[in-house]
Amino acid sequence: MRLDFWFRRSLLAYRLRKKKTPRISLSDSARIQENTRIFIGKGCSFFELGDGSEIRRLVDMQVGGGFSLGINSVVGVGSFIEAFGSVRIGDRVLMGPHVKIFSSTHEYGSPGDLHKPLAVGDVSIGDDVWVGAGTVIATGVTIGNNSVVGANAFVNADVPSNCVVAGSPARVVKRL
Repeated sequence: MRLDFWFRRSLLAYRLRKKKTPRISLSDSARIQENTRIFIGKGCSFFELGDGSEIRRLVDMQVGGGFSLGINSVVGVGSFIEAFGSVRIGDRVLMGPHVKIFSSTHEYGSPGDLHKPLAVGDVSIGDDVWVGAGTVIATGVTIGNNSVVGANAFVNADVPSNCVVAGSPARVVKRL
């Protein structure tokens, strides 16, 4: 056996003893397609993929807080998920291609002061939600169950259950 194998194995054992690794739960039937990049940072507390969930190709994820994808949910092709807070996606959620989800933002102040800390929030998407292509979901947003988000919407406020939202910023256009 090679020396680097033993070194990596002992390093992994050390990290597990120090509890610096996140709780990772991947269902046997969850699928991650090719050319997907998932970065799990030191501060990540959980990373979960439910039964029948799927992360399609060319998805880029940066997980610093936590991420969960529910049962039979799909993250569309070319999507970007930044989870420095936590991102929780419910069961049977369908996300179109190129959806962007952000769970943090920079604080801002005077124009000369560019080095402000991140303001971290949580993003929650309920069960049976359809998120259209090109949608951007901002920090601190909760999308209720059985809702539809129109294509290219900018969601910067909570979305109630059983409704359709569209536009930039997203507004309720129909109750279901």
